[in-house]
Amino acid sequence: MMKIAVILPVYNEANCIEQTFDRILEFSQINHAYNFIIVNDGSTDDTLQIIENKLKTFPTHHIKLISYSHRQGKGYAVKKGSEYVDADCICFMDGDLAYSLAHLELLVAKLEQFDVVIGCRNLDKYNFRNLTLLRKISGKIFNFLSRKILNLPYRDMQAGLKGFKKIPGQELFKQQTITGFSFDAELLFLAQKKGYTIGEIPARVSEEHLYKVSQVNILKDSLQMFSCLLKIRSNDRAGNYD
Repeated sequence: MMKIAVILPVYNEANCIEQTFDRILEFSQINHAYNFIIVNDGSTDDTLQIIENKLKTFPTHHIKLISYSHRQGKGYAVKKGSEYVDADCICFMDGDLAYSLAHLELLVAKLEQFDVVIGCRNLDKYNFRNLTLLRKISGKIFNFLSRKILNLPYRDMQAGLKGFKKIPGQELFKQQTITGFSFDAELLFLAQKKGYTIGEIPARVSEEHLYKVSQVNILKDSLQMFSCLLKIRSNDRAGNYD
């Protein structure tokens, strides 16, 4: 039977982590091929305690917890989770389940045709009905910069929903250097550079997430992403990805 690993990076998700745990537990009990790796990225609220309590109450080999004390960034959390994976497919999705678990089966099915598959919010018009102006602007800025600096053709590179075949995934995560939110763009840049095929699936944002207060600071985060994209380009020119 095919084995599928799903990495869930979490940071200060005490308000929703119990619901996330219940959903992935139920999903894994029905879909035995799936194993989940929750990576607690140095949460300062009750996220870690809630997860530990849930695992004690509902022990299962389908859910693994990795935790460390200080926040390192979403990219670091995903990369760290990949080190504990032994599966035919490696996926990651947002820890607050901004995208329903039903997307996983679409990812895995598409991975039969492609080496890497990414969720694309632009392919589902539903996402734009209630999207705040802040999210629209920040998304456009991030993707514009990624396309221009890294010459990537994709309209949505930062949806927290991606899947990789085993060998491409292991190689890409091993070479990943970006620890913050721009790590998605680096993975796609590496995949394109190495000639891996990349496919897309529609990614529908959950109703709850559409109304979630964004933690994005347009100016600060855009400047940080710009810096990360330049670092990726610099890494490439220095031969660090060869």
